[in-house]
Amino acid sequence: MRKAPSLRNNNGALQVRVRLEGQDHFINRLGRWDDPIAVAKAQAISAEIWRDYREGKLDWSLCCYKPLVEGKDPELLKALEDLMLRKRQGRTTHAYRVLKRYGGALRTEGEVREFLRWMEAEGLAASTRSTILSTIRTVQPANKALGAVQIKVPHRSVQKEVLSKCEIQRCWRTSGPTRSGSMRALPSGWAQDSGTLN
Repeated sequence: MRKAPSLRNNNGALQVRVRLEGQDHFINRLGRWDDPIAVAKAQAISAEIWRDYREGKLDWSLCCYKPLVEGKDPELLKALEDLMLRKRQGRTTHAYRVLKRYGGALRTEGEVREFLRWMEAEGLAASTRSTILSTIRTVQPANKALGAVQIKVPHRSVQKEVLSKCEIQRCWRTSGPTRSGSMRALPSGWAQDSGTLN
């Protein structure tokens, strides 16, 4: 970037034109070209981008500079909706619906962490939160805020899902009598007192 981003009149709509690595990028939804308040906001965005670039902290995805619409990021929602319609998978549909219900932006690391706290408060498991965040990353791969936050998914031990021998014995004894009225016998090889194999 050799100079500060410029303001552009796109058929009456105001844009900020940012040239990065030889390619033009545009920040839209800023208002009308003839609106002095919208122009002032666009100039502030241009100045912020130029300052961040000179200080070496530019968000190259430009996500954090794009304006929100009623607190939402319409471009992210649209990209996620397009992915949902294209893939038609449960995980993409779920990610889109959760983000739409949340209604917030994910432009900065703080906003991403707030989204994760909200999902946890909604009762979503760590593995589900991780999958949703991973799905969102696919439509905004250059968004550093999404990559800066990692979710620790606890290891699920298979051993915890298996009943112990004593628990199996207890379940067997309390399962009730057979059709003939007699009590169920323990499996062959099981001790009657301790639930261990003879």
